[in-house]
Amino acid sequence: MDIIALLFLSILELVVWLLWWAIFDALPAIFYFTALALLFAVTLGKVTVEFPKVMTSISWTGFLQITRSAEGRVILSPALGVVTGFVIWAIVVSAAIIAYSYRS
Repeated sequence: MDIIALLFLSILELVVWLLWWAIFDALPAIFYFTALALLFAVTLGKVTVEFPKVMTSISWTGFLQITRSAEGRVILSPALGVVTGFVIWAIVVSAAIIAYSYRS
């Protein structure tokens, strides 16, 4: 094979790997931390997302659970935090698209 084809395949492999990483590793973490910060701030600490010590990673899948602490705080599982963060970002992106389309 010629060197240009090998270079192209290497760059293509890197792009595919970066997309894979962004979709399955980075996005759930971004969604989790978005929900962690915004839910606590918006609800003035009444709803929070807690990461148990037995879990090793933040992911799309997991145990969906809503519990209540002794102080009366609603606690969402990390999986629900990821889903909530996704919904928050979907609303933000949708609002930006709608605002941009009505502006022009």
